[in-house]
Amino acid sequence: MTLTAFPARGFLAATGLLCLLAPPLHGNGFPPTATRTAYVEHMASETAEARPIKEAMATLVTNKRGAVMRLRTSELEPGHVTTAWWVIINAPWACTSSPCSAEDVIGRAEQVRTQIVYADGTVNKSDGTAEFSANLQSGRIPQGWFDQGFDSPETAEIHLVLNDHGPLIPEIAASMLTSYRGGCSDESLPPPFPARAKTDGIAGPNTCVLIQDAIFKPARKVRN
Repeated sequence: MTLTAFPARGFLAATGLLCLLAPPLHGNGFPPTATRTAYVEHMASETAEARPIKEAMATLVTNKRGAVMRLRTSELEPGHVTTAWWVIINAPWACTSSPCSAEDVIGRAEQVRTQIVYADGTVNKSDGTAEFSANLQSGRIPQGWFDQGFDSPETAEIHLVLNDHGPLIPEIAASMLTSYRGGCSDESLPPPFPARAKTDGIAGPNTCVLIQDAIFKPARKVRN
C-alpha cells in the first residue's frame, strides 16, 4: 500500500481471536487454493519511492476458508517493536489504482470494503531482521478497524504492512506487541485513520511509523 497522500505513520487494530501464530502453510486441514510470494519493500513516502528489500520475502496461502501468511524481512531498527497487519481490500475492482492505494484503502474504505486487523508482533533482532506469521479466517472480523468481514480470500487484494513502534518499553511490552497505538504518541498517528485504531493500545513517548509492506493482488479475479 503506497502512502503518498497520508503520512507513513501508524497502523491498525488488534484481534486476539484470529491471530494463530506460526501455522503450517499446508497443514491443519488448510488445503491451499493459491500460494504466492511477494517482495517486502520499504513503503513509499512523500519524499521517496518504494524500494524492495534484498532477500526479504512474504508468502501467502489463500482458499475460501481464509489466509495464512509468513513474512521475513531485514533493514529494521534493532530492539524496536514491529507489528504486522492484515490490510484486506474485499472489492479491489473498486479501487482507483492497481494495486490499491492508501487513498482507496483509508479514504474510500466503504467503497472498496476495507478491513484492517492485527496479525503478529515481535522485537527486532540485533541484526535488524524479524519474522512474522499469522492466520486469518474468512467471515466476520469484529476487532478490525472497519465494519467489514473477510468476504472472499480468493478475490481480495491483501497487503501485509509493518508498523515500527520504536524502542521496547518493558512496562507496556504486551501492548506494544499486540496493538496499533502501543508505545506511541497520539501525535504520531495519522489523522485519516479511524477512531478504533487510535484507541487501540497504551500510548507512550515513541513515534509510530509505517515502514514496510508486501502486496498480493487477488488470486482469482471476479468475472463480470
